[in-house]
Amino acid sequence: MSDFSTIHSLANDELATTQYDILLVALGFESRATAVASKASNDIRVRLAIGFDHNQVVAYEKNCTWFHENGFTAVRSLSNSDMGNAVRTALSPILAAAGEDKVVRILIDISCFDRFRLAELVDTLRQASVSHRLCVHYWYCIAKFDPPRSAAGRNEVAGPIHRRFAGRFTDPGRPLALVAGLGYEIGKVMGAAEYLQASKVIALFPESPIKEYESEVTIANKLLLDDLEKRDVIPYSVSDPRRTVATLDSIVRGLQDNHNVVLLPGGPKIFVLACLTVQSLHREVSVWRVSSGSSISPRDVLPSEHFIGLGWTNAPRDSNTH
Repeated sequence: MSDFSTIHSLANDELATTQYDILLVALGFESRATAVASKASNDIRVRLAIGFDHNQVVAYEKNCTWFHENGFTAVRSLSNSDMGNAVRTALSPILAAAGEDKVVRILIDISCFDRFRLAELVDTLRQASVSHRLCVHYWYCIAKFDPPRSAAGRNEVAGPIHRRFAGRFTDPGRPLALVAGLGYEIGKVMGAAEYLQASKVIALFPESPIKEYESEVTIANKLLLDDLEKRDVIPYSVSDPRRTVATLDSIVRGLQDNHNVVLLPGGPKIFVLACLTVQSLHREVSVWRVSSGSSISPRDVLPSEHFIGLGWTNAPRDSNTH
């Protein structure tokens, strides 16, 4: 991915009307796991639900049953280290049949993939696009509002989200700028800024169609928001991922002459996707994660009625990729 013009937001009706060659979805413990698949077109050749080798609790068995009854091949237990191979194995015959000329249309539900697996997916498709013409639609179902946990989890993991998104600073001696998405996690961005010894912090505040989220994000990040200049707190619309990519792209361009840049994608998964997309345009940038790891116990997440889509293609505009 090297051209910003190839990225576009998707209209709501495209989920149900687009004829995809393959659908990839996370087989997780959230009830939300089936939301995008249940609204997708019935005319999809390959349907793959990718499970986890941990946290097979809450709605996991219910989701297994739903995917089985709806024509999915379900990989019930898959480790992170095997994730990339599983996706490449599923894609290989489709890409081979398409050759170099036919556009392969791919639907990915990012709602329940964790950050590492989402990065693995983006990188796998980035590599496939070198030799094949792809039209990828990423869809995200916003979670139904649920108040945050009463206590913050202890940070157990801090580092690049994935080795392929670790970036390579052109001048390690430059000061570091942290560009962070805000979420529920109390003190997470401030902790990351201190850990990285960031000389500048820019916070992106999610404006959701579900307004209850905004007050909770404000409360969780009050200390940080009070400490930052207003110009360094930038709102973004969860419903407009292409504009979010453009905003991040502009921020990175403004910083990279004098700073090494780390993106920290807190908040909704659609913002994680935006950060991974921007890193694909600026390979020197690093995308990090700060996680509470095993200190956070699974709980169910229900789907809302809000579906957000971001499309990307490396095929010419006149090839009917939309």
